[in-house]
Amino acid sequence: MENVNESQEYYDNRVAVDPDNAEAWCIRGMYYNNYHNQYAEAMEICNRALELDPEYGLAWYLKGVILTNMNKTDEAAACFENATRYDPGLKEDVQFVVGNV
Repeated sequence: MENVNESQEYYDNRVAVDPDNAEAWCIRGMYYNNYHNQYAEAMEICNRALELDPEYGLAWYLKGVILTNMNKTDEAAACFENATRYDPGLKEDVQFVVGNV
């Protein structure tokens, strides 16, 4: 994972430069979720990543985290299930979030 850049412009520019890059969209969504608590915006961004790559485990994980932050834990559970199905390495991360809900 890359170092966090605190500039919103940096993450916005990443997707502007490469709009078909699911990873860039996902990282942008993380920024909006983690540093601005802009969950609706983060969800739209995350959904864009999943449109580009429906099997992108990290994007499913992010969607689950966003839904958890929005107190939609039932919906989040399905996202976490997809996250670990597509990327088994996310299992510990999912357990951490689910264990803290």
